[in-house]
Amino acid sequence: MNRIFALLVSGLFIGTAAAQGFPSQPIKLIVPFAPGGAVDVVGRLMAETMTRQSGHAVIVENRTGAGGNVGSTAVAKATPDGHTLLIASNSNSYNNFLYKDMQYDAGKDLQAIAQIARVPMVLLVSPKVPVKNMVEVLALLKEKPGALNFGSGGNGTSEHMVYELFKRRTGIQATHVPYKGGGPVYTALMAGDVQFFFSNQLGAMPFVKNGQLRAAGISGQKRSAALPDVATFQEQGFKDLDAFVWWGVMGPAGIPRPVAEQLNRMANAAIAAPEVVTRLEALGAQAVGGSAEQFAALFASERNTWQAVIRDAGIKIE
Repeated sequence: MNRIFALLVSGLFIGTAAAQGFPSQPIKLIVPFAPGGAVDVVGRLMAETMTRQSGHAVIVENRTGAGGNVGSTAVAKATPDGHTLLIASNSNSYNNFLYKDMQYDAGKDLQAIAQIARVPMVLLVSPKVPVKNMVEVLALLKEKPGALNFGSGGNGTSEHMVYELFKRRTGIQATHVPYKGGGPVYTALMAGDVQFFFSNQLGAMPFVKNGQLRAAGISGQKRSAALPDVATFQEQGFKDLDAFVWWGVMGPAGIPRPVAEQLNRMANAAIAAPEVVTRLEALGAQAVGGSAEQFAALFASERNTWQAVIRDAGIKIE
């Protein structure tokens, strides 16, 4: 009994000492995608704000490749001392189920720190298709099973995943048409080559606001301030279609609790900064923040959802 007590006390002092000496070097924030994209923009915004607020250097490092797996693997295998972190996104919740030769298990090897933000998904409709809302979309798809197309930026992208979720929830039959990136999908949608596209709000907004494309619905508990005239999926009776793009801070599993708590405080302070909130809104995102436990629960839920979708759809990326 005394030995167990001594071990507990020893662990407490080690954890406290770790927090007091943290950070002892610059914090490396790994972005697993190329510079210039949304994940990179968010990572640099967080690094700059955390550095300014805490007085400790937070440095972005881009490690790209394999749909985010190269950078994510580097973090999962890093020393869990809090000095190597990841800007995580949706791909971290489903890549283990998509790729054959993964070198880490996101459910076991990554530790949630804080969710940064979320971006609603919008169902865009081609102007060549005479439907205006989700009820009409569903009716048309059921009237013409297998005859209509959903575009995406490629196999395994968030647009593809949400389409598969929609298909699974409603029982519709349609054809998935993957393009090389999201840009060509908007062109195809306007031309009528594809009829539908689940896009994140950031990409959808310009086309909806200038009338080139129609928005049938948007995810979220309430309407988006950026697209206030677009009814949510839930408002239209699609209660279980709450898909969205998200970003968060994660680290390798095993970071001492006091250090993880300090990182959570640093991340939340940055997320709440007015300039960060404003910049996130410009990206079509809603700042979230909150506890590590809340983010971990979201991550677990996302993994469960996408594992089932990917299994049922038989999606694989070699």
